[in-house]
Amino acid sequence: MNTLNKYFGLTGLLIGLILVQSTPATGQVVDSTFLKEFSSFNKQINQEFGIFISHNDSVFLQFLQDSWKEFEGKQNPMPVSPKPVNQPVFIQPDVRENGNDSIYQEKINDQIITPNEENSIPEKDALESTSTRSFSYFGTRITLPVSTGKLPALNSVTREGISGFFTQASRCTELDEIVRSLKEKSGKVKLNDWGFASMLFQASGSFYYNVNEQVLFTWVGLLHSGYNVKVGYSNRTIYLLIPSDVQLYTVSYTIDNKEYFVLEPGVVPSASEKVFIHQANYPGNKTDFSFKLTEAPEFNNQEEPRSLYSGKTLSIKLNKNLLSFYQNYPPCDLDVYFNTPVSDAVLEQLDAYFLPDLQGKNDTERVAWLLEFMYQAIRYKTDRVQFGKERYLFPDETLFFPAADCEDRSVLFARLVKRYTKLEAIGLSYPMHVSVAVNLPECQGEDFIMFRSKRFYHCDPTYLGAGCGMAMKAVKNLIPVVVYQNF
Repeated sequence: MNTLNKYFGLTGLLIGLILVQSTPATGQVVDSTFLKEFSSFNKQINQEFGIFISHNDSVFLQFLQDSWKEFEGKQNPMPVSPKPVNQPVFIQPDVRENGNDSIYQEKINDQIITPNEENSIPEKDALESTSTRSFSYFGTRITLPVSTGKLPALNSVTREGISGFFTQASRCTELDEIVRSLKEKSGKVKLNDWGFASMLFQASGSFYYNVNEQVLFTWVGLLHSGYNVKVGYSNRTIYLLIPSDVQLYTVSYTIDNKEYFVLEPGVVPSASEKVFIHQANYPGNKTDFSFKLTEAPEFNNQEEPRSLYSGKTLSIKLNKNLLSFYQNYPPCDLDVYFNTPVSDAVLEQLDAYFLPDLQGKNDTERVAWLLEFMYQAIRYKTDRVQFGKERYLFPDETLFFPAADCEDRSVLFARLVKRYTKLEAIGLSYPMHVSVAVNLPECQGEDFIMFRSKRFYHCDPTYLGAGCGMAMKAVKNLIPVVVYQNF
């Protein structure tokens, strides 16, 4: 793994040095000797990298063919709990009837209503014909190295067939050239580990029509990029299995006390389906595979206008390509959504809307203002009504869709608190609700959570009309799980 990091790091450094050696006016290299030295050194690095990969491929192959074992999967369903069909409304104590908030619990067997056509996001971009050697990855054109040789092929969906594909791949320098090119491009788009894997699979469609071969191409590309992924097979289908740094809501298999999740590309098996999976690990590869998004990917912008109203109209333009990427993201822990920032382009628009009204306000007043924005601008609707299933939204998505439920409102509100105040905030998860609490020393409310010896007052962006320190009666006496903290 250190060798991989060294290779990618040196490649970037050397490219930077070439740019330094270029004149601003012409872009021509000033010192031809430097260019020759770079070419020689780059060739040496590539040779060393090739030797490193070749050695590890050889070790891996020694164990691959005889390491297959049959495993039974485990279903990891997304948490689903009854939620209010109508938005909970805070009622002043002097007019409250029976001491209850206005909450009507959602029935799990409610009629499913899907979003209107105009509110849907297109699925993944279609690939161009294989002759172009380029494809559109969520609106961004990715050019691939032209293949002049023969890429590995799959003869049969068996352990021998998969081992044979890897044997061919270990001798195919062009495959590694394609993977290195995609790794570089994924960095420019600011993709995380999952984004890179997704890009690899979409690229594979430019070289293979068969989905099993596309999965194996992705598998080899990830192995050669330092990730300890696996493949399995059953009923003429090959599955890609990926470790994760968070809980994913899909079928998983436990191998050597480590969970490996089956994700598209291809199809996902049922949990009861037994799958033959190789236990061999690629030498030196890491089992950490991140699904967390520390920054929003930067795709070509396809503007999608939206209008929100909270005292005044917020006209905002979102990137439909980024929204499409989010829509195709594997469902995972709330922690991922809470920690994903609002995209830079959207933040600029929010700043222009928020900052004039927030100027001169202290943090307590800013939180109250942000809560009022959430109450007025974001309509409430459960996921089952809006999407027909439980689904968490990223912050940009909450601004896009016509409505949002408690998780999505809490995720967006937490990001706004982090952006426009200096206050510490935490995300709270209850069996039937998700909310936010903020460390507000000046709050006069009575409902708070003690966390790390500090008082965090309820600031619920779903509880219409409530202020800081006011929790819904349904959660007042419950102990939440803290799923997010902004400090």
